Amino acid sequence: MSEVAALMLCALGGKSGSAADITAVLEASGAEVDADKVAAIAADMDGKDINELLAAGMEKLKDVPMGGGGGGGGGGGGGAVAAEEEEEEEEEEEEAEAPAGGGGLFGDDGDGDY
Repeated sequence: MSEVAALMLCALGGKSGSAADITAVLEASGAEVDADKVAAIAADMDGKDINELLAAGMEKLKDVPMGGGGGGGGGGGGGAVAAEEEEEEEEEEEEAEAPAGGGGLFGDDGDGDY
């Protein structure tokens, strides 16, 4: 795979993608160079245009089914009901703990004086 990546980098850099070019890219990146693989890919690519090969590959990929089946919906609706019940209980507890007298919103402590 690293040989293919090096070939693609050569193509992006305007190089021919010869065995020497691929080896130079691999060595510059610090990757281990397998001379047999480099020679094989250079021989396979000799006289071929990388852009045409990529276009042909993309044309083949368009027929490959990809994506999910859309499933996975449903799945236990009881959790939402339990959460709502907990919220209602918390609200009732907060109302019960409200301080009595002195401290109304507008200073009303319940004695009728404003």
